[in-house]
Amino acid sequence: MARINVYLPDDLARQARAAGLSVSNITQAALRRELGARNTSEWLSRLARLPGLKVSHEQVLSAIDAEREELGHRHR
Repeated sequence: MARINVYLPDDLARQARAAGLSVSNITQAALRRELGARNTSEWLSRLARLPGLKVSHEQVLSAIDAEREELGHRHR
């Protein structure tokens, strides 16, 4: 496992120690959240650049209803 240094203001470090917090675990969780958020943002940006399809809301709802009906008949 890699080791890195995280710099905290003295007061924050004191408070974290006094609270018995695991700075390593908190830092790992924060980094995972941030990386996940960035991955999601990048994916949404790529998605926004895709050419759009001209499908109406009603067409989507009809397709969903048709599939639900088909699945319902299939599982009876």
